Amino acid sequence: MVMFTLDEAISSLEDGTYVVEMLHSLGSSHRQIEGFNPDTFWKIEEPFLLAVKETLGDRYTANMEYIYQKTIKFILETLIDGFRLID
Repeated sequence: MVMFTLDEAISSLEDGTYVVEMLHSLGSSHRQIEGFNPDTFWKIEEPFLLAVKETLGDRYTANMEYIYQKTIKFILETLIDGFRLID
């Protein structure tokens, strides 16, 4: 489910409204998990960046690293924002 969400968010970045709404909805759904700490979302960051680096191999340049760091940060911050939003 995590990888599906990341793929959906990244492949839909051209529709910023959709991505933000989708991530807010997913983030808010985690409020149903008793004791869930929204900072737990950050545990995805390092494995995601490592997977991108391994997948891209020689194509993983400093620019690509920067792009993916910004992308995952946006995704995780938006999930956290969704968790903290009051309906």
